[in-house]
Amino acid sequence: MNNLDYFKKYVPSKKENIYSSLEVWSYTRVSSKEQFDNNSSIARQYEENSNCAVKNNFTIVEHFGGTYESAKSDFTRKEFKRLIDKVKTSKKKPYAILVYKMSRFSRSGGGAIGLVSYLVDELKVHLYEVCSGLNTTTERGKAAIWDSLFSAFKENLERKEIIIPNMIAHLKKGSWFAKSPRGYDHYGPKVRNHKFYSPVQKIIINEEGIILREAWKWKMSGMYSDVEIEEKLAMRGIYINSKLLGSIWRNPFYCGIGVNSLLDTPVKGNWEPIITESEFVKVQEVLQKNNSRYQHKKEVDERPLTRLLRCNNCDSYMVGYKNLKKNLHYYRCLKCKGSHLNAHSTKKALKKSAEAIFIELLEKFQIPKKFTPLIKMQLTKLFNQYEENNLHDDKNLETEYKKLQKDVKDLRIRLGLGKIDQETYEITYEHLNEQIQKISKEVNTAKVKISNLEELLKKALKKLENISKIWGCSDLEEKRILQKTMFPEGIFFDAENHIYRTRNPNQFIEATALLSTSYDANKKADFQSRFEKSATVERTGIEPVIPP
Repeated sequence: MNNLDYFKKYVPSKKENIYSSLEVWSYTRVSSKEQFDNNSSIARQYEENSNCAVKNNFTIVEHFGGTYESAKSDFTRKEFKRLIDKVKTSKKKPYAILVYKMSRFSRSGGGAIGLVSYLVDELKVHLYEVCSGLNTTTERGKAAIWDSLFSAFKENLERKEIIIPNMIAHLKKGSWFAKSPRGYDHYGPKVRNHKFYSPVQKIIINEEGIILREAWKWKMSGMYSDVEIEEKLAMRGIYINSKLLGSIWRNPFYCGIGVNSLLDTPVKGNWEPIITESEFVKVQEVLQKNNSRYQHKKEVDERPLTRLLRCNNCDSYMVGYKNLKKNLHYYRCLKCKGSHLNAHSTKKALKKSAEAIFIELLEKFQIPKKFTPLIKMQLTKLFNQYEENNLHDDKNLETEYKKLQKDVKDLRIRLGLGKIDQETYEITYEHLNEQIQKISKEVNTAKVKISNLEELLKKALKKLENISKIWGCSDLEEKRILQKTMFPEGIFFDAENHIYRTRNPNQFIEATALLSTSYDANKKADFQSRFEKSATVERTGIEPVIPP
């Protein structure tokens, strides 16, 4: 039998997808908010997709995208991910997805090609490039779509190779690319709000930044948790969540330093810092001391020693709490067993309360009224000596600063004349600049100018005559200021001996206590020469800071 028609019934039939209707989905996207706001690209893309649907008898039943999302990574785009997830999970899948241009769909190259293959081969969902008419309904069309996706990847790569070096150069000059943080107004040639337009970039502290400067000082003092600073800012009309405050404290931008993933090293920014570099470092030290990052709730009047009282065994801050059954307040260390005490004295208590021990501690720093004139005279001599030493030291620093500035100028001249190469210049300049910054920091932090010293000492010593009573009569805020002024590192509870110990108290208060004790021990006050021969007082911390 030579008739092959008989065998046609044995030829395997090709399975074809049967669609109840040619329903399609639409996807649109732009890369940036500026494009989204200004060039109407989203609207044009959707209009072109709609025209394509009409031309090909498609019905658009769902639309995805419609926003700005960078295509540098596919599945970090929320709308793109929503599109793919729905394609995977929908029982009734679309015939195709309409995209104006493949670069709008993806620029990830190989990843995008793999994704298209999965959509077409596994899920039986086609892809249509509206601007060219290319689609995946044929093998040739699928290959053309792949070429288009790879071209988008190459275009993105070439753009990076041009743009990124320019961005790095811009950053190295001290400019800023991203949105400026809270507290600053950002002026420049590419801003969305026209009132901030400027031909050159300017980043200026605004009214909120002035208030934030105070917030940095609160944090630097170590007296306030982020929750409390959030409340203090809210009372001044600034609403910043305490969690966001945590990121503000760790942002070098506020001290005029720019850091960016494109740069290997930090750079000096061309904007006015809200705080100094040394103040930024002090805040980091405060954050490091609070290793647990525990945010205390708003403290109450019954526990004024919270954030001051620490455990002598482990240095941790003791936590204040209330026993609801007894209606009593306590302090305890969360790490050390047995390290706890009553906040206030009670009739049944066998040991002194935290408040009673603290008042006794304050009384040790009180000075008898009869010794005030003698102590004032001695402190005046100390401060005058301190200022004299500062003046001499400042002159030395100023001389060295001018010398380094001259060295930098000479270095630039040598480079300009071709006497040294660029590498030698950069290494030498970096070394000289480090020395200049160190001296600048020393000069800025060293100078403590004391005006009207006599009146200042008079007021400070008057308060020290009655420091325990002043503390007892103060409200919570005033108590905490006084406590932190006197004991910047806190007070340490020795549970074994049930006493407080201090470490590095305020130097002015420590000096007055020493003078008072010595005068009391030696009525003739012949210890004066010994005291004057003691080690020179450090530059910082000697000023008589006593809260009002």
